[in-house]
Amino acid sequence: MELNEYHDVFFRVGTKTVEREDKNRVVMKTKQCSQDSCLVNAWFDTYMRYGKTSGPFWKDKEFLSDFTLFRNGRYEVPNEFIMPNLRSFPSFPENAVSVSDVWKLPAEESFDFSSERIRVKVTPEYTFQGIFPWKEGNYSGNCEKITYTYPIFYTKSESEKMAPNVPYKIFGFATGTVFFNATKGVPEFKEVKLSYTFIYPNGTVQEANFHIKGVYFLRNQVNAKDKESIREDILNDLIVGYTKDGLPNGLRITPAYSPGNGKPNGMGEPTGTLITNQNPDPNSISTPVTEGEDPNKIADQLPVKVRTSEDGIVFSLDSILFDFNDSKLKPDAESAVAKIAEILKKYPDREIRVSGHTDNIGKKEYNQKLSEERAKSVLHSLVDNYKMDEKQISFRGYADDLPIAPNDSEENRHKNRRVEITLVLD
Repeated sequence: MELNEYHDVFFRVGTKTVEREDKNRVVMKTKQCSQDSCLVNAWFDTYMRYGKTSGPFWKDKEFLSDFTLFRNGRYEVPNEFIMPNLRSFPSFPENAVSVSDVWKLPAEESFDFSSERIRVKVTPEYTFQGIFPWKEGNYSGNCEKITYTYPIFYTKSESEKMAPNVPYKIFGFATGTVFFNATKGVPEFKEVKLSYTFIYPNGTVQEANFHIKGVYFLRNQVNAKDKESIREDILNDLIVGYTKDGLPNGLRITPAYSPGNGKPNGMGEPTGTLITNQNPDPNSISTPVTEGEDPNKIADQLPVKVRTSEDGIVFSLDSILFDFNDSKLKPDAESAVAKIAEILKKYPDREIRVSGHTDNIGKKEYNQKLSEERAKSVLHSLVDNYKMDEKQISFRGYADDLPIAPNDSEENRHKNRRVEITLVLD
């Protein structure tokens, strides 16, 4: 199961305020189940953007968690895991409920501060409202609606050590709505409003408000074989696109016709010949692709490389698509992004991550900024020029932290200077 949450966040300390939007993507997989519970393996990716919900998301943190989910909705989360921070929402009584029935069951909120984690027990009061429709953006459903409210109170014991950056008192209030598909036994949509006041030992008072909306998706697990099949389909789409429009530096792919293949005007099987156009770049060298050659060999000529990863399918844009020390996309880069965008639109419900990478030459701070700016350039092109949903796309610069080759030669450093677009499948 996948959950995509969007949080409108507001902080106030005295007269200073901060507004931002957070995004959480949660993927949950069952590891093993008994009659009463399942052990769940979960991945949490967090993102943020400042201001009033405009502009691209910046990829922030990643968390892993293993917890037990019981039949009635209760969680048991070991102390070593930070996430999930809202636990056992909703939980259900043992007996069936009717419209307007009310019940209370324990739950928990977990707050992670820089030097301490605080777990607060709460007792939501739930009400079953009946069957209602819900709609959020392009998604909608019709299922069981449950509402709940609860107060939040926490005061650190006088015997416990006080830390200056950890509140000793927390109070607040929460209201929530969950649309839960009782037939499938899974939630479809939730909306939660949380209001907190944090009081610190030095007298600082911080207010925080969260308005959370989340849509759940049941996904079929994508295994390595599935990913490779998707990669091959995507690679073929790229080859077709570059066959039609041509490659950078004056190169073109032209499909070859093999007698009996019945497809003289299309790609057919991935066979072809790589030739130069009538006005080639004098610095470019054409490499022949013989009949019967597989698409991966043809793909070696493309400025976009495609591979599978743990997260999904990765498009890697060569650094030659940017001028030296510049983050502006060159025309060939725009052409590559256009072809990638056309492919990504076939997966409208999937998350897209754009990451910038450099070699290890130069100052770390400069490489960090350059990698981030190049990632943002590609993201803005996807959103502004090809109308992709910016809520589905995030960016991050990694400088030289994630090389794909040792930085021990110019050839390898060239490989590491890249922008990657990841179609997240896992």
